[in-house]
Amino acid sequence: MRRLISLTALVCLLLGLSFAGGNAVEKKYAVVLKAVNVRSGPSLKSPVLFVASPGQRFQVLGEAGGWVKVRLSDGREGYIWGSYLRVEVERVEAPPPKPSPPTAGAKNPPPSGSAPVVSKRPSLLPLYIAAGAAVAGGVGYFLFRKGGPLNRGKATLRISSSPSEAVVYIDGQEKCETPCTVEGISPGTHKVKVERELYGKWEKEMEFKGHEEYSVEAELSPFAYEPDFCFGSQGSGNGQFDHPWDLTLDGDGNIYVADHYNHRLQKFDPSGNFLSKLDTTTPGGTVLRPSGIRYSPHNRRLYVVFDNDPALNWYSLSLSWLANKGLALNSPRSMGVDSSGKVYIADAGNDRVVKTDENGNLITSWTVEGAGSWPMDAEPGEDGKVYVSACHIDKVIVYTSSGNKEMEFSTEMHCPNGIAVDRMGHVYVVSNGEDKVYKFLPDGTYVLNFGEGGNGRGQFNCPFGIAVDDEGKIYVADQFNHRICIWRITERTITSPRAKITVRRRKEGAFHRRGRKIQGLSSAYGLRKPLRRIRK
Repeated sequence: MRRLISLTALVCLLLGLSFAGGNAVEKKYAVVLKAVNVRSGPSLKSPVLFVASPGQRFQVLGEAGGWVKVRLSDGREGYIWGSYLRVEVERVEAPPPKPSPPTAGAKNPPPSGSAPVVSKRPSLLPLYIAAGAAVAGGVGYFLFRKGGPLNRGKATLRISSSPSEAVVYIDGQEKCETPCTVEGISPGTHKVKVERELYGKWEKEMEFKGHEEYSVEAELSPFAYEPDFCFGSQGSGNGQFDHPWDLTLDGDGNIYVADHYNHRLQKFDPSGNFLSKLDTTTPGGTVLRPSGIRYSPHNRRLYVVFDNDPALNWYSLSLSWLANKGLALNSPRSMGVDSSGKVYIADAGNDRVVKTDENGNLITSWTVEGAGSWPMDAEPGEDGKVYVSACHIDKVIVYTSSGNKEMEFSTEMHCPNGIAVDRMGHVYVVSNGEDKVYKFLPDGTYVLNFGEGGNGRGQFNCPFGIAVDDEGKIYVADQFNHRICIWRITERTITSPRAKITVRRRKEGAFHRRGRKIQGLSSAYGLRKPLRRIRK
């Protein structure tokens, strides 16, 4: 701003003097601030004539879209980008005209010693100066207004979000995924939107100015959940349950339930209508109680473990037994399957996780931290992590796929049981002792929880297994209520999305002031706090 004021004052003075003295001649010179290419035309694609050194001085011939046209020492013309120059204006007085010789008939000059003739007409110098100032003001506004010849710069937007990996849109066009930077935004009003699946979007119409940098830190709010429907009741008939322990979904949305004390598997359509069942009593009469079941999209199998059987079994989607593999399991609970068909079994009685290939061949195993930890589920995520619920130590422990511990997280969960991971990486954990479902980010950041104790709508009684579909619906095996309950996502967020917006003036360019920073908190409904200006 000081540079702009000084330049405007200089132009005012020069224009004022130009009105006052008709013999003045103005010349503009460009002084190079730092080494810069001199090009044959006003474009980065034009050939470079030579490199000008700091302090070199050239006569200014004109300006074209931010480029300054100069005359070189050898008479040629070249172009230099204006931000590398300081423009100086010189006023040169032309010599006064020589007096003309007296003509015939002209009056003689007054004799020596006579009184001089004094003009009575008032001086017009103040008027000339005022007119020069007005013209200079108009010129300054034309040059430096938003979008003017000397203020045609673009804006930059740096944007982050919590959670990250949200999509950024500007005027409806997808730009990038957070955290990211959008360059070259034209001055004016633009609609900015930050959106992530399962979260409420943040959007705002923002005014962008050239040569300014904008930072947006968006806090997205998750959508709330509400009960959709439950199916099943206590009993041994078709569609009834006796302590369902686990469940899984196939690629068509069909639901498979490990009906524990009825020692059978049951299959339902997406609406909860009974389709088929399989009694898991062996031909020799051994009653096998299913404790964990998981669908593998890799080979379209159902993997099942039994509370009282040391083997891993697998079945077809029509509930036909295919084969098994002995693994010396002891009271296994639930399990997970990754995208390549690897199976991770929570071997509770041995306090370990067992990893096998798709045919049950042992790959590795590792002990879950804490004596008597009693792991209930081992669910792989898309990022290669394996989330293990340890009921007796009230934790979820995160391991690599080879069994190296990475981290652990917990809130006040009591005896975490089933785990599910959605395609966005969110981790859902059943808290058996609290009758709740908790939702976390992949790094263990708490998001929300839902459910409470009871047997009514939206209530649980010692829930056990859990599954999530591609639409974000949550399926819970409500063990002591002998039913399966489905929860859906609402269009209501648990809080209002909001963002912290910071604006900073970029320093590049010879005609732009030093930066100031504006800090404030805004939401989709406008500013939440007054903006505070802080000198940088």
